[in-house]
Formats: sequence, C-alpha cells, structure tokens
Amino acid sequence: MKNRNIFCVIYITLIIISVITLLILSILGSKTRIGYIEILDSYIIEDLKIFKYDIRIKYYNNIFRNNDIYGVYLNTNEIINTYKFIKNISMQDNGSPFGTLICNKIINNNKIDNIEYTLKIKKYFILLIINIYAIILLIYLIHKLTMNKKIVFDNINIYKYNQIKLYIVLVILLGIFVRIFWAYQQDGMYWDEYHSLTYLNKGTWDNSDNIKSYINKKGYDILKDLTIDNPSIKDCFDDIKRLYKNTNDPFISNLYYSLLRLAFIGREAVNIKNIIMTGTILNSMFFIISFIFLYKILKLIFEYKYDCILFSLLIMSLSPISISFSMFLRPYQMQETFFVVIIYLVIDTIYNNKYSIKNLIITSIIAGIGYLTLYSSMLFVLILSAMLFINYIEHFKNTNKINIFNPLIKIESYKIILYYAAAFISALFISRVLYVSFFSSLFNANNRASNSLRFSGHLFDYINNLSFDGLLPFLFLLTIIYLFYIKKNNKDLLINLNKDKFKLLVFIIVIGLLYAILGDLSSPFKLERYSAPSYILILFIFPLIFSIINNNKIKYIIFILISIVYIYNITNPKRFSYFEKIDKNKYVLTENLHVYTYKIFFNHYKYSYEYLNTNLYYTYIDNENDLNIITNGSKFYFLINDETKYILTNKLLKEYKIYHLDTMNSISILKLEKK
Repeated sequence: MKNRNIFCVIYITLIIISVITLLILSILGSKTRIGYIEILDSYIIEDLKIFKYDIRIKYYNNIFRNNDIYGVYLNTNEIINTYKFIKNISMQDNGSPFGTLICNKIINNNKIDNIEYTLKIKKYFILLIINIYAIILLIYLIHKLTMNKKIVFDNINIYKYNQIKLYIVLVILLGIFVRIFWAYQQDGMYWDEYHSLTYLNKGTWDNSDNIKSYINKKGYDILKDLTIDNPSIKDCFDDIKRLYKNTNDPFISNLYYSLLRLAFIGREAVNIKNIIMTGTILNSMFFIISFIFLYKILKLIFEYKYDCILFSLLIMSLSPISISFSMFLRPYQMQETFFVVIIYLVIDTIYNNKYSIKNLIITSIIAGIGYLTLYSSMLFVLILSAMLFINYIEHFKNTNKINIFNPLIKIESYKIILYYAAAFISALFISRVLYVSFFSSLFNANNRASNSLRFSGHLFDYINNLSFDGLLPFLFLLTIIYLFYIKKNNKDLLINLNKDKFKLLVFIIVIGLLYAILGDLSSPFKLERYSAPSYILILFIFPLIFSIINNNKIKYIIFILISIVYIYNITNPKRFSYFEKIDKNKYVLTENLHVYTYKIFFNHYKYSYEYLNTNLYYTYIDNENDLNIITNGSKFYFLINDETKYILTNKLLKEYKIYHLDTMNSISILKLEKK
C-alpha cells in the first residue's frame, strides 16, 4: 500500500510538471518573432507569366525555431501586404519550414528578410509525452499483476475484481480517446464518405443537376444544400422513411444511413469538422459494443486469466484498421461489430449448450440486422455456417490430440446444424422487414461481387500493417523458434488452456482468415476495407500465443513490447486508412472575390466540400458561350479542370491576365484580373 501511494504521488507530480512545462513552451512559442525566407530553387511558368520558388524559413533565433518540439507558422497575410509582388505562399505539412512562393517578378536576392513567424508545439510531441506516461502506468500495472498471482490466475475477491474492471475501463477509454482525437484532427473526408451525406440528404450521390443552378450563391448555402439542410425532427424521419423504402444506393442498405441521419436530428450539418465528429461518435458506439463482446469472448476462453484478457483488449482496441473504421463515415465499423457479436453468440451457445427458442430468435434478429450492415456480411455467415458443418463432419474423426484439422468446436448432432440453418435463413426475412429493397439490393451486390473475382495481391500487407502494426513476421519467427525448441527437446506443446478452449481460439482465427481471403477475392475494388472487418478476429492470434507461453516473465516482456508498439503507432495518423488532412492555406480561397467554376462539381470527383469558403459567392458555368456571365468586378477566382483548359486561350486570355494559384485533383485554381 505504501509503495502504491509513493508511485501515485510521483506519477501525478510528474504529470503536473509536464503540463506546466507544455503550457510555458506554448506561451513562449506563440510570441511573434522575426526570421527570413531562403530561396532554394526557382522556375518560371511561361504560359502564365509567373515565377515560382521553393523556399525554406530561416531564423535569427537559434532556440525558438522549427525543431522536434515546435512547428513554425508564417504570418502570410502580413508578408503579402508588405511585399506586393508576392501573390501566394503555400507551406507544406502543418508546421513545416518548407514551402512554395509565387510572385509576378524575379527575386534577385536569395532571401526575403524581416518575415514574421510564430511557433506551436507539435501534436506528435504532446502525444509522445502522453504515451510515455501511459507506458509507465502500463509497466506499473504489469508489475502489480505479476507480484500477486492470485489476481492473474485464481479466483479473486470482489475488491481485486473491481480493480481489474477499472483497468479494462481505462483501456476502452484510451481506445475512444484515440478515435475522437484523430477524428478531430481531420480536415476533410474520403470520397466515399461524401456518398453517405448525399444519400442521407438527396437520396442520390449525383448533385450535378442541382449544382448547375448555382448562380451567385454563397458558399455556406451551397454546403448546406449539399449536406443536411433541414434540422427538423420531421425532416429526419421523412428521410428515414425514404431510406426504408430504397436508399438508391444499390450496394448499401438503409441501416447505417438511417442511424447516421438520426445522429444529425435537430441540427444542420454544414460544418465538415462537425460532420466528421458526429460520424466518429456514432461509430465509436459500435466500437464500444465490439469491445464488450470481445471481452465476453476472451472471458469465456480465459476465465480468470485477466492478464491475457487485458492485454488482448488493449491490442484489439488500438488496431489501426479498427481505429480507421471508427473515423470512416461508412458501415465498416458496424460490420466489424456484427462479426464480433455473432461469433460470440454462436460459440457461447455451442460451448455452454444454451440451445433454446429464445437464443434462436436472438441469433436470427442479430443476423438479420447484420445482413444490413453490408451485404458481404452474408459471406461471413456462410463461412461460419460452413465451419460449423465441417466441424460436425470432423466430429466422427475426433482424437485426443490437439490438431486444427480435428473438430475445433463440439457439434455432436445434426440438429445443431439445422438450428443455425433456421436462424440464418429466417434472418433474411427479418432483413426484408427492416428494408423494403433488401432482396433487390442483395442481387445487385452479389452480381458486382461475381464480376470481381480476383485477388488484390496485397492481403498479407493489409493484415500485417493495418491489424498487426507490422509485427506479423516477428510473430511467425517467434512461433517457428518456439516449435523448433519443442521439437529439438522432444517436448509436448504445453498450453495454459484446456484443449477445447484452445480450439475455440483457432476456430475464431480461421473464420477471420477465411473471410479476409474471400472478401479480398470478391471485392469490387481491391481495397483493404472489403476484407478488413474480419481482421479483428485474426488478432486472436495474440491471445493464442499468450496461451502457449508458460514462463510468466517471458510472457510479460512480450506483453510490454507489443503494447509499446501499438501505443507508439497511435501517435502517427499515417498508420490509419482514410485519414484526410488537407492544406487549407493552399486550397481554400481567402481573398474576397467572386468564384466561377467551369464544369466543376462540388463533390468528391471535382472540388470537395471542405475547400468551399463559406463566405464567398460561387457561380457555376456549364457552357463556353456562357462566359459572358462573368461580371463581378475586375478580379475573380476561376476553377477549371484539365480537360477544359483550352477555353483559357479561346476566351479568357484575350481579356484577362492570370495568376496561377495551385492545382488539386486535376483542378486548376486561378485568379484572373482584367488586363
């Protein structure tokens, strides 16, 4: 008790010192300082008569500058106002000292003096500090667990059990914090996520007809029109009724769309950050359900071995693909949750002999809801059904040896097969009750899958990087060394579980692997998300490995090393899929000018929502003959794609000179001025 109190005092004191230090560093960095711009390279864009330079910020102060702690931020508005020949400054990633400068004359010197900059503490540095304290706490908890074996392996008293529950709650809170934190750092959405918004609002992904009517329309009103424009409860339920009949998305049912629409009830969704956070909170609720049932599966297998349960949950909750799905406004987190829940229902019923009408109805309802997450969920249920049937057949060849080709789960009667056949088939009709267009959409999805039968060739990399944080080769090597050691010393495979529970782990992993393989084979686009909902089940390889390590010291060393890898990697958003970070300084139009878009649609194919300046006015031009609609002053922005650049020479260059701003997704962002 005394040692614990000393640790708590020291730990909390260090946290307070760290917070105060970060505050002081933040205040000192926020002071405006003077530096200069160094010219690194230059080139001329002849056709647009502008000069472009690669630059780097340099400093007169050797302490307060870009480094491992601070990122540097220029006062670009002040620089442009001071140096009139500079038309645009675009820096690289947030806080980077490197960037690009565009001007209308040659810079003779190799530097520009007296530029103002401020410093901000880098987010990764703050996360590094948080993770150091998390690892210290992790090591302390491991020490406490190993010092009292009763806590780990034997029946434990209520006080100690409540302590274990506290640790598990801390793990899930960490998982939720990571998801919410990185969701808040995003500036934009992946193109598929725009589909979710347009289907909620307009019942279609193509808004081109509506966009063609935009004449002198404010950016805020455009964004409101393209997202969710009516906050009323009536409009929400009208949308849900429409989605119940038909989403107009031939491959996704109404369930996720309806829940996401319900999340926006009572408020408009005209802020991209707000939309991202709302979707993430909804998906995090599914993550919580997954976490609960992962705990129930692990508790079923490991009983009171809370060390294995705790560290398995930590790894699973910090899996990069699971975090990605929680921040992705599509139904993949919901599908992952369904896989976990249905697996638990099946193995718990079979292992504990819980067959009943009540369980049959519950399984049918859950399966029926699961089919509506994504139709590929039926593939998972087919794989699960096939595995149950195979294990029923293998029951007749049962031996006492641990062999993955022997029954992994006890199915001793054909009645069990009929039981689940009844549950999974009746679930189809439950899905039809919940979604009118279920069967027609199912046919469309199956037709698309049948026309896409080929492997991506990247499945191992997907699983290794997005689920195992790159540790899969290490685990294979560790397993080979262990098996070689057993064979060399003529030892039997020792397992800290009874044979049936060990086989349950193998059963779960095999189902996860089969779905990953077949999901990758049948995916319409060879992307990771079509196989990744099952990766959470493949992660049961970790508790499988934990179960065969008899030496506690070795096991806890492995616990710590793997946990450190997972905790460290959550500090890097590049580990996540579909993480969208944009350079708003580069692409968002800031000058108070009218914007004309020539055949540019405000959707993921052309010009994304997050680049709209909600305070500017936009006019859509669909025909070259309509260019005479341009009447708003002598200066304006003009957006044009690569395919239609010819109009510059045919029309605009006769009357206007052009300042090139930048290009984005084949879109040229230009500023034009009367000659």
